[in-house]
Amino acid sequence: MGFRLFIGSVSLCVAFWATALSHAQPLVTVYPEGGLIALGEDVYRLDGSTLPHPDALCRSHNGDWQCGEAAWQALAVRVRNGTLECAPLIPFSASATEGLPAKCTLDGESLNAWLVRQGWALTDDTPAAPFQAEEALAQQEALGIWRGGFRPPQNWRAAGSGDCSVCSARHESIVRSREQRQQSAGEQNTD
Repeated sequence: MGFRLFIGSVSLCVAFWATALSHAQPLVTVYPEGGLIALGEDVYRLDGSTLPHPDALCRSHNGDWQCGEAAWQALAVRVRNGTLECAPLIPFSASATEGLPAKCTLDGESLNAWLVRQGWALTDDTPAAPFQAEEALAQQEALGIWRGGFRPPQNWRAAGSGDCSVCSARHESIVRSREQRQQSAGEQNTD
């Protein structure tokens, strides 16, 4: 009887293990440098929400803090604790460096909206951007990057562009370089 019980227990464990493996979540990898999430072999970019660059610093009443690193850590912890599913929003493939724009859910909840609502991501700065209500609540409650008077980049870039002669010179240099590359590429195509 003991041997049969042992064999039955082993069989049950093997069956459970095989079932768990067949339904296992693909490996989730977070790539902060590129702003991407990999779910198995597929690489995604969260649509409608943008996390700060991992090296970004935010100002608070206590001084600067590493809000970019904190945001990406919050995302990494969040995706470890559930089942992540991502649905690409466009049918064609994108390069691994760009990632497919996607809506992702974690245990049925929108990961994109969660990041914005917790203050770890910003919405697009377009009038029709999704998650604007979530961003407004995170800002009102001073969550995540919003603590300590965070100002979104589109606000300080627009306000400071006329005050910075170095910025203007750098911008003009970038535009000239881009135009020269485009002109060189056009000349090569006509040869």
